[in-house]
Amino acid sequence: MTLEQAAAPMFANHQTFHPRFGWLKKGYDAAELNPNVFNEKSAPVDLGVGKNMVEAIRFWALATKVIARRPHPDRPRIHVYTPTRIGRALLDDQVGLDPYMEDTATLWILHWLAVSERSILPVWRLAFNDFGAVEFTDDDLLKFCLDEIAATTWSQPMRSSVEKDVDCLLRMYSRRDAQRRQSLDDLLDSPFRELGLIRPSQGAKKNTYRIIRGSKPTLPAAAITYACLDVLCRTADGTQTITVSRLATDPGSPGRLMKITEQDIADAIEESAAVVGHLRLVRPAGSRQLAISASPGDVAFELLAARQAQRSSNLLELQEYALVGRKATEPVRSDSELVRALRKAERTRARKGGDAA
Repeated sequence: MTLEQAAAPMFANHQTFHPRFGWLKKGYDAAELNPNVFNEKSAPVDLGVGKNMVEAIRFWALATKVIARRPHPDRPRIHVYTPTRIGRALLDDQVGLDPYMEDTATLWILHWLAVSERSILPVWRLAFNDFGAVEFTDDDLLKFCLDEIAATTWSQPMRSSVEKDVDCLLRMYSRRDAQRRQSLDDLLDSPFRELGLIRPSQGAKKNTYRIIRGSKPTLPAAAITYACLDVLCRTADGTQTITVSRLATDPGSPGRLMKITEQDIADAIEESAAVVGHLRLVRPAGSRQLAISASPGDVAFELLAARQAQRSSNLLELQEYALVGRKATEPVRSDSELVRALRKAERTRARKGGDAA
């Protein structure tokens, strides 16, 4: 799969902000309450942040696929935002498996959703899927991304936009040497640093980093297996098996995007199979394969529910959702439900205006 097939040509839409603690939940909740919230002048007050941060929250909620953009039912030139199936399954207060993102498995799944197809983070996709360096500088990554983007048929972005993406990616997953005065929030508030995917290198060069390959203490078997099921769900032939070698090495595979080995994946599948009845690791003719005996969505539900059983008492409602594949990132609301949500938000805003008067 090429970059053009896997990602959309969007650059520097994060307003230079990496995702901060609470932002994805805040974006999900805002879209759940009012699909038009990000278009309203009151959005900074409603979300409790500055105007640029409103745009950043919207962008990161879209990038991690916990919300989706849809045309406004009455004004097609305007977009509204509504939770996705996977967004509701993870972050909803009532039925979500991990609404406050206390489990690192949730962060890993969100990382996977952000960089797997169809991503709006092409620089992130290039860094994790295609960039081969183990140790590198920010300039090395920038040059690689510029060269790869130049080889596409996209309208070419400004160099400064790609620079902003590289800078944001490194602040999101690691730490950069300060080029300006940084606040404590800038240094401490990126949840994705917990994943341990990128770390500063102890090399002599300034702004040198290492991509951490292999097993990681923050990466649970459930997150790896979820990504494997997502890949399996997206295969064109609807098969119920896939080789572990493909899951480790194919473009867009968990092996590439999570930086893990074939053995890491096999171990994760075996660990998950101990708690999921429709999942197993088989070895026909010596080739290790992930095999399922139910739909990938049902197996994904069983997998996540087993991990989060003590966190949610409303698991049966989620069983109807498709939690992997393209359907997982589709809007959860029907057209009629979207209209009702918009009307309710308008009535609430009008009532608040009347109360203020």
